[in-house]
Amino acid sequence: MSNIFFNTILQESDPMYDAAVVTSEGIEYWHNDNCNYANNGHSVTKFFISSAIGSLVTAGLISVNDSVLSFFEDSEIPDFIDPLWKNVTVEHCLMHKTGILHFPYGVDEDDHIYMIGKDFLEYVFSLKIDSCPGTAYKYSDATYYLLGRIIHKVTGVTAYEYIRDNFAVPLLFKQWGMLLCPSGHTIGGGGLISRSDDNAKLGFLWANEGRLGTHEIISSEYIRSAMERDYAVTSFRGTDVYLKTGSKGQCIAFSVKRKAAAAWHGYSPEDGNNRNDRLLSDFCDYLDFKFGKLEENI
Repeated sequence: MSNIFFNTILQESDPMYDAAVVTSEGIEYWHNDNCNYANNGHSVTKFFISSAIGSLVTAGLISVNDSVLSFFEDSEIPDFIDPLWKNVTVEHCLMHKTGILHFPYGVDEDDHIYMIGKDFLEYVFSLKIDSCPGTAYKYSDATYYLLGRIIHKVTGVTAYEYIRDNFAVPLLFKQWGMLLCPSGHTIGGGGLISRSDDNAKLGFLWANEGRLGTHEIISSEYIRSAMERDYAVTSFRGTDVYLKTGSKGQCIAFSVKRKAAAAWHGYSPEDGNNRNDRLLSDFCDYLDFKFGKLEENI
């Protein structure tokens, strides 16, 4: 392949499933013939949930400052809930700053799933708030399960159905799905099964500040807030590339300034961070080669 980014992928020593780059010129896609086309994205799922929240904020249906508890009926909230839950907002969930510090809640880990039990919502609301919401960071799948449930409350359909109708269909996804909890709700913190070229299309939507043609799906204001306040995306080493990774070497990356996105699925024996760092560096080099270096990145 002529694309220098793909040339690097082909030289990777640990397994790669697929990868894609999207620019205004179209999609470039590479797939390992020995692998499935659709693969587990793990925490890349959170980027999809944040996108859905962003579209609801853009439509004026919710605010990031809304209380999480305000979306649920009294019958859905346990009597023994920590009183600090009343201070937890949508933004706290997006930023992993609910104040839950003692338990990670990993929907990709069997021992955690057994501990959670059948009622995910009751379990999350049973967790103690250890610090004032908004002050301390603790990464957790639990917060994005709550956001998925909020999407359902606001729209009347599951987060999966909302993402399908408002993102997957308009962006012409080929093959994808999302896992559900035992009660039929989108897991949210993980469970996305998809292709890298489809994931990269969502990244490219963000690179275009939420616009698909003339239609604004996510406002540029929400995307700026997401990049500034880490709503499931963070800057790669202070560059113009923002990203969301998954636990075994998956990633969606995009650049608003250079209107490009990339995505990939891989597998690493550890957590995939080393491979993601290499590929993100290679994506930055690709952007410099194709679009020229930005002054702040020189």
